[in-house]
Amino acid sequence: MSSLILPNSQIDNIKMVIFDKDGTLIDVHHYWCSMIEFRADFFVNSLNISDKQKLYDDLVDAMGINLKTKKMKSEGPVGIKPRSFIIGVALETIQKYDKLYTKAMVEDIFKKVDEFSKKKLDFIVKVLPGVERILEDLKKANIKISIATTDLSTRAVLAMKSLEIDSYFVNIAGADLVENAKPNPDLVEYILDKNNLLKEDVVVVGDSMADLGMATNANCKFIAVKSGLYTSDFINQSENIIEDLTKLRVKI
Repeated sequence: MSSLILPNSQIDNIKMVIFDKDGTLIDVHHYWCSMIEFRADFFVNSLNISDKQKLYDDLVDAMGINLKTKKMKSEGPVGIKPRSFIIGVALETIQKYDKLYTKAMVEDIFKKVDEFSKKKLDFIVKVLPGVERILEDLKKANIKISIATTDLSTRAVLAMKSLEIDSYFVNIAGADLVENAKPNPDLVEYILDKNNLLKEDVVVVGDSMADLGMATNANCKFIAVKSGLYTSDFINQSENIIEDLTKLRVKI
């Protein structure tokens, strides 16, 4: 069986690599900053209030984007917490301006933004360095490749299709397919079951504590990448660390 080669170590006997999506395969800051700004715009336009800019700023900030840097906050919630949590955050923020706004109305806006953003994928989805090369190398080594993401499965599939790399993955699994999102092990267990693999056959690659927690709770090996939302705790608790996927190699 094949091995994954890191700058200072290697992991042997690998049958599958499970990648996180945001921050590992694609530019997490550009993607989620764009999505949050779309959502904030839709919310503002759905309300008849005087201070639209204040509501816009409050929503962007509450959903997890730093207004000054235009990057994601390391603590999220966007990119870290499940969709249901972010819906709750948006509702709480909007109700400070309109107490009659309901959860169903927030969910409707999220769905409208989902549809709107499908037409913008070429703009919002940017692949990170080394991704296409490592996917091709894994394929040549007959190592299966999957994605485990907090995003919706359909959105993740569309993102990979927009980059023309969807054919590399045997599974693209979002939080909507399991009961519990990251850092619970459900997504890994779902993928293992689909492919009749054991936890020792798999390596998870990700950029956040949620990814590390998922791998740990599933008793799988983990590779940390510093290309997304990593924190000092994430680095300190990760045994295998690379700057980005350009530093990962496959040995047959």
